[in-house]
Amino acid sequence: MILPTPLKKYWMIKFLALFLFLFTNLFSNAQELLANVVINHSSVQSSDDYIYDNMKKSFLEFLNNRKWTGDKYKLEERIECSFFITINSRNISSNTFSGTLQVQSGRPVYGTNYKSTMFIVNDNDFDFTYIDQQPLDFNQNEFTSNLTSVLAYYAYVILGIDYDSFSKEGGGIYFTKAFDIATLSQNGGGLGWRSTDGSQNRYWLIENINNGAFKSFRDCLYKYHREGLDLMQSNKKQGEYSIYKSLMALEAIHKRQPSSYLLQVFFNAKSDEVVNIFKNASDEQKEKLVPLLIKIDPGNTKKYNKIIKGN
Repeated sequence: MILPTPLKKYWMIKFLALFLFLFTNLFSNAQELLANVVINHSSVQSSDDYIYDNMKKSFLEFLNNRKWTGDKYKLEERIECSFFITINSRNISSNTFSGTLQVQSGRPVYGTNYKSTMFIVNDNDFDFTYIDQQPLDFNQNEFTSNLTSVLAYYAYVILGIDYDSFSKEGGGIYFTKAFDIATLSQNGGGLGWRSTDGSQNRYWLIENINNGAFKSFRDCLYKYHREGLDLMQSNKKQGEYSIYKSLMALEAIHKRQPSSYLLQVFFNAKSDEVVNIFKNASDEQKEKLVPLLIKIDPGNTKKYNKIIKGN
């Protein structure tokens, strides 16, 4: 049957409208994370190395295909992050693995092609059970496994830091979710979830972030990025000054807790960037900032001395 021309046009318009609706929804409702997973198992000898390819695929699906917030994300808005896993030992009979995990995330800077590193943490207590081809279960309200608890915990920390950098304390809900995971995991999970497991672990990281006594950390995330880096393209002097003020305010954390794990995590991500920003700053800023940086982040003293030298 040949349709009349007006009817043809009608159905063509309907088809195009449906196509555009599906296309828009498909590409404007992306998940929040764009995670990369790298698994190094070179120190573990086995005849079934394919399991690590399946493991990587499972981890990627868990992180990238899960909806972590109620917000709509476009593909280009997804948060780039990386999970670098080193397997140190494996018990084949119990399907258990032991190793370390480094998590990183980044954020684009407004008006530029530059991506600022937001978060780098080294987790030395990554022990988990993984059964090949078995789905990774996670329930926000109860402990299911150490593996999914660790992955979800860091997903929420990444989200919280990212949201805080765009709006004042905007990441609070995600930090609370991460803290809830830490609480639920204290009995069933492995090392890293309890205050007694050491001074630099998952518990203390999220406890400090949520602790009002360390509020200057979250204030810094906003002022450093939204009022600082995002302004550098249009007003370099004002953006630089906002970053300077945000860093100076971190002294409050050091006074309350010298050798703060929270500051260590912050400067893991920011030390190189801070040097690049302030190596051409005014002498007045350098004279005040560099001694403070060396005091609150002594591990990077050599880097901060480059600010004085201007190279």
